[in-house]
Amino acid sequence: MKIGIVSDIHADPRSLRRALEDMGSVDMFLCAGDSISEYRFCPETVEILRDNQVRCIRGNHEAVLLGGRNPHYLKKCQAEYPSDLLEFLSTAPLSIELNADQARILVTHASPLPPYEDYVYAGSPILRQVGALPYEFIILGHTHMPMVHKTDGVTVINPGSCSQPRDQDRRGSCAILDTAMMEVEIRRFQRD
Repeated sequence: MKIGIVSDIHADPRSLRRALEDMGSVDMFLCAGDSISEYRFCPETVEILRDNQVRCIRGNHEAVLLGGRNPHYLKKCQAEYPSDLLEFLSTAPLSIELNADQARILVTHASPLPPYEDYVYAGSPILRQVGALPYEFIILGHTHMPMVHKTDGVTVINPGSCSQPRDQDRRGSCAILDTAMMEVEIRRFQRD
């Protein structure tokens, strides 16, 4: 199975479209959170995710908007935008576990281990501990920096950000996971 992965879209529908186009034909799309920004709900971004049947999780920005920490902006969104779009995001889980081919996959926005809100970078000490988890692949976001890291049979994938890269490469990024071949490809594309 080929799985297209995006994260940290932050309400940028043009970059999301570019990422989906760049990934081409895949069997499934996943979003590892932060499809919106806590102070910028973008109905077009959410429509693209919904219409492409992207399985999304909540990131920290969805948590701020939908979790009661930003009640004034949430009321404004509820008054201005279609309720089905807010429902699409509000029903997204904090994490997803799934099986594809023989691979067990966890999708979470930040650290898969406590403290769960931590950023996981290449070289983070937490990466030495993920090999004890019962997955072949762990997909996360949060850092806006693409990464593929292997530890004791577990591959940690961060597709980076399609709209706000934070590494030296200013192009957007996404990832494709091929579970039959057990391979990951980070893809870079020009943002508009």
